[in-house]
Amino acid sequence: MARVTWWDWWQDRKRRYLVVDEPFMDYDRFASICVGTGLPSIQQRSTFAFDGARDGADRFIGTSKHGEKPYARIYTRLGNPTTEYLERVLFRLECQHMIDRALEADEREPTVGSMVLASGMAAISTTLLALLRSGDGIVAGNVYGCTDSLLRTLTDRFGIDHWFVDTTRPEEIDRCLTQNPNASVVFLESPENPNLGMADIREVSRIATRHGALLVVDNTFCSAWLQQPFRLGADIVVQSLTKYVNGHSTSIGGHVLGPFPFMTNEFFLMAKDLGPTPSPMDSWLNSLCVQTLPQRVDAACETAQKLAEWLDSRDEVLHVDYPGLPAHPQHHLVGEQIRSGGAVIAFELEGGYEPAVRLMDYFARHDTPMELAVSLGSVISYIQHPASMTHSGVPREDRLERGISDGLVRISVGLEGFSTLRDAFVEGLALAHRELVR
Repeated sequence: MARVTWWDWWQDRKRRYLVVDEPFMDYDRFASICVGTGLPSIQQRSTFAFDGARDGADRFIGTSKHGEKPYARIYTRLGNPTTEYLERVLFRLECQHMIDRALEADEREPTVGSMVLASGMAAISTTLLALLRSGDGIVAGNVYGCTDSLLRTLTDRFGIDHWFVDTTRPEEIDRCLTQNPNASVVFLESPENPNLGMADIREVSRIATRHGALLVVDNTFCSAWLQQPFRLGADIVVQSLTKYVNGHSTSIGGHVLGPFPFMTNEFFLMAKDLGPTPSPMDSWLNSLCVQTLPQRVDAACETAQKLAEWLDSRDEVLHVDYPGLPAHPQHHLVGEQIRSGGAVIAFELEGGYEPAVRLMDYFARHDTPMELAVSLGSVISYIQHPASMTHSGVPREDRLERGISDGLVRISVGLEGFSTLRDAFVEGLALAHRELVR
């Protein structure tokens, strides 16, 4: 049974305005929204003056003027005009089809709310704290190491159950929800971090809805350009803006889109009290960088496809996990759910841990084109070792069960170009493998 008062309202709105057969927005329209009509000024201030006592009182009850976001002209912890601009752009990138359909129906009631926070983890933690109560449960897939840690903390300290399942197998989600009627949220990444399994979001949405659970999709690995989860049935979409939206590793940020009653009540109140506030400068930088989002991502994906195919042919590599390869178990979702194979590659090195460490040390050198770093989505290519870095906090038994072995390597492909990265890997793999065969 649904646990939120707006459940029926939201299901109706999803059906009428959000879920559509066409999974992607047209390139030209997407790019034009990204570019916008010019960047806002940076409102680098904590406090905003009121026109008078009545103006201050009105703003504290959420009354706004001239299309301003409620509360965005009181105190930057509650909102800021620079951040408000970014929230509108990101909202349109995910929901322009909803706007079009609502306008056609002369619908004036808001459906989806948008809020930018200080980081991707701020977006995830605020969302879950606003959704879950003691005694509830959450079903999750193979997720980022800090998300994994957060779920364990919610269980240990706040009595919120969690179950990790293989979200690439919808029947496992169905079974878990059936066995645990207190599960109110399904949380997934698709593609998953770090080994790029993919959930069928449309099918998972149908299952979650049938059980009265809300589907939260972390879209960080894709951004709105590669994948638009609302079109597929998601209830809430979160992402780390630090990755593809920023694309230059110059700032951090997080974003949440969800049902308007939730975003303006439970979520806003939680964010107000927790204070995960982005700086105006970070919001401005992300507004600047989003202008080139589709061009950057397309170029990185093109290189990633070539590099994945090349790595798959190498003797030093046991297997490559990349959705764009025909051998990937969910390759059929490319084109149906995700626009391309993406720009992140995972692969297993022959020999396991020691060759992986040698490969990391090779790319840590200043004369190689990639950086040994744990982020992704940048114009710079990054390589990292999940078992000892991003997922080192996951218990070893759980980590191995999820396929995060000691020899697994994750690459975020940037804009250096295929030949540059290939030539570096020729040398790097040779160095990693040389010690193995001696």
